[in-house]
Amino acid sequence: MNGIKAACRRCGTSVPYDQLKLHYEYKQMVCQGCFKGKKTLENKVKTPKPEPPKPAGWDKEDEYLEKISRQKKEQQKAQFVKIPGTDFVKCTCMKCKYQFKYNPFTKRPTCCPYCGEGIPRLKTFSML
Repeated sequence: MNGIKAACRRCGTSVPYDQLKLHYEYKQMVCQGCFKGKKTLENKVKTPKPEPPKPAGWDKEDEYLEKISRQKKEQQKAQFVKIPGTDFVKCTCMKCKYQFKYNPFTKRPTCCPYCGEGIPRLKTFSML
């Protein structure tokens, strides 16, 4: 079996066929280096994204306000819908979009049961 070689679909290197693995993310047969992510880290050269120019008069206060507004939007991404007839609300995880029941009074579960992402604070008086 050592005589049969195939090219890695990700990086193009020729490796023995028995060393190829099916990668869950790429959905292709890749070599062991690409499977572990070593070659992708080497190939990626981090180029900083150029930030759009700030308007005249931009200062630290504006930076702070922008940061706070981003955090508020992020907290509101998790959607809570009241389940009629119960104390539970239906929560949609902001990371994986998994829907599950959440008890706002006991604050259980504390994180998403599917991906483990933390649940943002819920103002319980708005759900009553």
